[in-house]
Amino acid sequence: MVRFSRVAAHAVPLTVGALLLTTGVSAAQPSTVDAAAARTEAGIGALQSIKKSLSPAERKQSSQLVVEKRLRADRSLAAKLPEYRSGVGVSNAGTVSVDIAAHGKAVANAVTAAGGAVRSVSPDGAVRADLPLSALDAIAGRADVAEVKPAAQATTWSEPGNRDFRTAARTAAAQAAAATQVSEGDKAHGADTARTTYGVSGSGVKVCVLSDGVDSLAKSQAAGELPAVDVLSGQQGSGDEGTAMLEIIHDLAPDATLGFATAFTSEASFAANIRALRSTGNCQIIVDDVSYFDESPFQDTQVAQAVNDVTAAGTLYFSSAGNSGNATDGTSGYYEGDFRASSAKISGVTGTPHDFDPSSTTQNFDALSAGSLGKPVTLFWSDPWGKSANDYDLFILNSAGSVVASSENAQSGSQNPYEIASVPTSGSGFKVAVVKYSGADRFIALNVIRGRFVASGSLKAFSTNGVTNGHSAAVNAFSVAAAPAAGAFTRPLETGDPANPAGPYPGLYTASSKWERFSSDGTRRVFYNADGTAITPGNVSSTGGTVRAKPDITAADGVATSVTGFQPFFGTSAAAPHAAAIAALLLSGKPTATPADIRTALVSSSIDLGAPGFDTVTGNGVIMAGPALAALGVAAK
Repeated sequence: MVRFSRVAAHAVPLTVGALLLTTGVSAAQPSTVDAAAARTEAGIGALQSIKKSLSPAERKQSSQLVVEKRLRADRSLAAKLPEYRSGVGVSNAGTVSVDIAAHGKAVANAVTAAGGAVRSVSPDGAVRADLPLSALDAIAGRADVAEVKPAAQATTWSEPGNRDFRTAARTAAAQAAAATQVSEGDKAHGADTARTTYGVSGSGVKVCVLSDGVDSLAKSQAAGELPAVDVLSGQQGSGDEGTAMLEIIHDLAPDATLGFATAFTSEASFAANIRALRSTGNCQIIVDDVSYFDESPFQDTQVAQAVNDVTAAGTLYFSSAGNSGNATDGTSGYYEGDFRASSAKISGVTGTPHDFDPSSTTQNFDALSAGSLGKPVTLFWSDPWGKSANDYDLFILNSAGSVVASSENAQSGSQNPYEIASVPTSGSGFKVAVVKYSGADRFIALNVIRGRFVASGSLKAFSTNGVTNGHSAAVNAFSVAAAPAAGAFTRPLETGDPANPAGPYPGLYTASSKWERFSSDGTRRVFYNADGTAITPGNVSSTGGTVRAKPDITAADGVATSVTGFQPFFGTSAAAPHAAAIAALLLSGKPTATPADIRTALVSSSIDLGAPGFDTVTGNGVIMAGPALAALGVAAK
């Protein structure tokens, strides 16, 4: 399933565009350039005038909330931004879905008193709520409120096929309704023969899933696809990706005990549920397929910190690497590198644009593909989380030079080094620009999630490897890439793309097996410890920090489940539970094995794919059940 639309509960999808007009390499007609430059100057100038006039309360609000509020109150401002959309969803009742970073418990009561509806409150006082737009200043102005922003967006990492394919798959599934569906990954990973050879089944091991929801859990249980599942109280969520993941685990490790909790209530709730699955759920293995868009690539933030806590306590943690593509296949919409001050200014912009081109040519913009429509664009830079004193902004323009979206949060020492916007859902010729509004040069990460940077006109495409980030890149987590087990993913990722690879089923994976072209790559450079202290003080550039070898391993996707919408189930969302299930077989074969023992067995016995040794797309290779059991020292029966 495409999961930009499956945002965290009550979260608001942002609409953002893409940028750029003048490039320093353009050969457009002077009249076209002049008209575009005038539109750019008017639009960016209007947005920066807002940034320069923020009240104390507005300084604690995201720029999208402030702009939305100002546009509604000032018609002359709206006239300067005719094609601009803040991306803030305002209900018919005038409310917006927000996350409020607060201290103490009083803010939730204040939200209710202001006419809002509280959706959730985390143990540290953070609130997710539907708040009247008119009440933003009053809530943000409170001394116990640090920040108010649109509700954080999240995605799962399943990948939808084309409509005809999915219809045919559902028909085939209906015809086979009397038969239990078994993942083709069971054979491709050799798990079926490993269970017999080594006498393992997952018995004595509890594996728990975090995803959107388990709506069809009872249906799968009635069909014999799943046993009892221990769902954390009140944490069943909404959706069915969790059900499909549980079916995969049960196929490979049929005697493992299963558990579930949703990751979609909020980011704080996701972190809390990770810890709860360990502490009260007694889960020995946890697997998730969820990413929040504001998880920092450069520091372990709240979800990654929860992963660190449970892995330190002995839990094995598996997480989807993501479906945002990779540089090897030319499918990535990711760029990272040191900020490079451009010698060419953008009309109307206060600050310095980033020059994407490392050569003597200047290019202030990176153009977006047609497949990037509707996709979120994020910008991070190498300041500590919650302590950014360097101010960077993100702009998206259309081909006519009009600003269609932006993110211009003010960073003055206590904010996050993060901006987000979204490409419009229709149109073409969008481009993105990064501007350092003030402060020092930093290492930046720009990501059009599930989109792509492309050459367009005089603009060259600039992208890099390294899109895998957030808690999937936590040091002791297993970040899991995807390789097809059976039939090929039938939908081209973008128009004109080559055919996607097929898997080995009913055979086993081999060194000639291929990975999915959408699988996200690494590695992951990290500059800060979880507490915000620098790993290499004084150097937060491309030569600083530390590099984590992510993703770690590869596992199967494109497999059968009985769950509607996941027939077959593609994406790293399907790969991660295969890896978790194989780990369950290992732990049932040797209950005394430590997490380090399991990691060594999985990695040392994996089949190397692509270039020899670790690579940035498949990590250490595709894992195999039998060889991993042998590497762990489990004796054949």
